[in-house]
Amino acid sequence: MAADAALPSPRRIDRAEALSDLRRVQAAGQVPRALDSLAAPLAVLNARRQVIFANKAFQDFARGASMDEICGSRPGDVLGCVNAHHGCGDWEGCGFCGARQAIGETQKTGQPAARECHITVDAPESPPARDLLVRTTPFEIAGSDYVMVNFSDISDLKRRTALERIFFHDIQNTASSFRVYLDLLRRGETSEDAKRNLLERLMAVCDTLQEEIEGQKIMLSAENGTLRAQRNLIESHSLAVQLMTQVEGLEIAQGRTLVIAPFSEKFSFISDDALVKRILVNMLKNALEASPAGAVVTIGLRRTGAARAAFSVHNPSCMDQKVRLQVFRRYFSTKGADRGLGTWGMKLLAEEYLGGRVAFTSTPGEGTIFTLTLPLKPRMR
Repeated sequence: MAADAALPSPRRIDRAEALSDLRRVQAAGQVPRALDSLAAPLAVLNARRQVIFANKAFQDFARGASMDEICGSRPGDVLGCVNAHHGCGDWEGCGFCGARQAIGETQKTGQPAARECHITVDAPESPPARDLLVRTTPFEIAGSDYVMVNFSDISDLKRRTALERIFFHDIQNTASSFRVYLDLLRRGETSEDAKRNLLERLMAVCDTLQEEIEGQKIMLSAENGTLRAQRNLIESHSLAVQLMTQVEGLEIAQGRTLVIAPFSEKFSFISDDALVKRILVNMLKNALEASPAGAVVTIGLRRTGAARAAFSVHNPSCMDQKVRLQVFRRYFSTKGADRGLGTWGMKLLAEEYLGGRVAFTSTPGEGTIFTLTLPLKPRMR
């Protein structure tokens, strides 16, 4: 979905004025009572996208906030959107928000609209993300024009669809690699040393298949909040070699070169081996898919200070602004609908379960670098 850069972001009315509008709406009697009786979460917004009235279902949806607390806020403020600290609707990336797009369309056309909205949540004791279907319709109450917004939680459906699609995509890639090596063995045109090498690669592909299945189980647990991180002693260089062996046999790696950066260090740290591999394999796959034939993808590993490990994956391509603004948005992908748990999943696992951080830079001439920083001796969830 393209960003709607033309959407206005008007100055908010102050709280006293918003509360005055709320009292006027409440005085309308039958209409607010009718909205309160509905099970669907509904909010009534003014022309500045501020909540003037919300029914009881929406208050429950907003973690039990009272109407007085909600009044004058914008939807992202109330729902805990991580970008709301910029001002809900005011950050440049908010142009891609489905809720903002639907509200803006109804304000502009006077017609109902509907969009999907994927919110990364920055609030304690809440799910890490919310997937919403946002429906908007023009609404008149107490003699004034508003936009009524209905929020439907579609998280379970989106999660199931995305995980199934990703799972089958990854399994298909692994099966393709498996077939390539089997065809080479069947032809019998290789030396004994080459055959041994092919068998080793086939074993690596089998390991990859097992890890893909385990990876999907990990993501389901992480999204459900039931994942528990393990504590393993990990050696950095051995980890990098394992990752390269696992990934270089995939179809997306053909015609591209994987190397370990010369600045890399050998060191040990404590973390969850399976989760760290999951994050870094995703980084490597994304880098390979973004790289042209003949490109070099580099993995780097070093300590930063005395207490943290830093891993980086570099590819020579540069993202455009549209992609950069949406990298960690749930379900965003340059590879089609219902993908995009890769970067979202990396951030979720690193920051919610390993006490680490995932970030990236992408600039012309320097390419794209994703980094994973982890404590050497963490407190893990």
